[in-house]
Amino acid sequence: MALVTQRHFVAIDMGSNSFHLMIAREQDGSLQILHREKEQVRLAQGLNAEGYLSDEAMARGLECLRNFGQRFSDLLETQIRLVATHTLRVAKNRDKFLKAALKIIPFPIEVISGHEEARLIYSGIAQSQVLARNNLVIDIGGGSTEVVIGEKHQPVKLSSLRCGCVSFNERFFEDGTLTTAAFRAAQAAADRQFSSLSKEYFEADWELVLGSSGSVKAICEALAELARWERLAGEGASEETQESDIEPGHYALVTLSQLKRLKRFLIEAGHVDRLDFANIDRKRIILVPAGLAILLSFFRRLEIQQLSFTPAALREGVLYELAQIGQYHDVRHRTVDSIAQLYHVDMAQGARVCKSAMALFESVADAWEIRPQARLLAYAATLHEIGIHINSRSHHKHGGYIIANSDLPGFSQDLQQDLALLIGNQRKKPQFEQLNALPDGRRQLMVRLLCLLRLAILVNLGRVAQSLRLSCAPLDTNELALLPEQSARVDLLLKDLKREKKHMRELGLSLRLES
Repeated sequence: MALVTQRHFVAIDMGSNSFHLMIAREQDGSLQILHREKEQVRLAQGLNAEGYLSDEAMARGLECLRNFGQRFSDLLETQIRLVATHTLRVAKNRDKFLKAALKIIPFPIEVISGHEEARLIYSGIAQSQVLARNNLVIDIGGGSTEVVIGEKHQPVKLSSLRCGCVSFNERFFEDGTLTTAAFRAAQAAADRQFSSLSKEYFEADWELVLGSSGSVKAICEALAELARWERLAGEGASEETQESDIEPGHYALVTLSQLKRLKRFLIEAGHVDRLDFANIDRKRIILVPAGLAILLSFFRRLEIQQLSFTPAALREGVLYELAQIGQYHDVRHRTVDSIAQLYHVDMAQGARVCKSAMALFESVADAWEIRPQARLLAYAATLHEIGIHINSRSHHKHGGYIIANSDLPGFSQDLQQDLALLIGNQRKKPQFEQLNALPDGRRQLMVRLLCLLRLAILVNLGRVAQSLRLSCAPLDTNELALLPEQSARVDLLLKDLKREKKHMRELGLSLRLES
């Protein structure tokens, strides 16, 4: 009897404080979690005031990835996705880390935007529990805090704030001293972040408020343990304290009065070295005060009545979308359709350019080794005219700016930048300095995709129903043969192609016109 090979999925969440690994396999159409692992890397602690990541912090992260890689190196039929969040998002020297990581785990790391991080967090929660009609989610990470409004399984408002338990610990509790003044300063800083949220966050009556991440979990553990101490000491006679007297890993609803009580306890302790929570790792205990200050601000600013902890987070969202449970690929298509509608794109013209681009793509994809970028080229072709909504004369520049500065669910930072680069250089003189500043391998890739996009646009100028026909064939890695098919309009196309030859030559790509 032949053995059935099962597909395996690996998700690695590279957070500012901890790296998380999840391994799963497909079982009867659903995911079966095989292994979970967490390692506290403290990446954010190595980020200096100038935005550079220290070699020591990088070494900790790389060693963790090396350990994680041993967990799945022998698995067959494995799909892997690595995502990095706030610290690598802001680190100016992140490329050094990413290149070193690629030698350890030969899969690219997606440095995702704050909005994409928030969306994936909500996606992971939606796959893991029943949600209400309107939900509010907070995830306090090491360097940022994500806040999401959701309607059942769909996130409808995504926000990422510059406050996290590691960064706030260094700013307000660096020496471990716990004072009223330190908490007041930390909460004031968090207040400023939460006050920047849009009005939707302050107007709703939430059916369900959820907190995810290690910070919220640690606070829940501390509350449960504090309640047990109070009960044993005969000080916890209140109804609220009795409700909180629960076993580790099972948490009652968190209220503002409970958080205030924990804050008073920490201040009375006076220093993190005097804190000893049996169910919280020592490295996590030192971050509890900073996380608590952020959560207190969240409760007060948004007038939260109660919050429940949820164990699901970013890594679950990454895993389920990797396995295409939750329709991962539809997320990007939905984003493209949404932004096309928002900027009133002529979808018929976009479809014509896309068809031409993909026809050219198929002629060179294997020889140029660009097949994995098929979707990127298709997205660029479909959205190439979004800038016309602002100004038709320089619509390519406007389009590039819109893509670079929009919230694009489903797109990593790098993918969004690549899309912006293609759309921003689709016509007229390319931005040679911008392209030449790219690393050699990525530059060559983007030049090839840009060439195909620009050619596809040229054969569809005039917005006629029937595109001009242009065939191409790679002569070598940097030379492309073009063969326009005969047409009454071919003379205009030849002029355009001759001009295009000059632009591509400056980018190191030779176009040869064949008769």
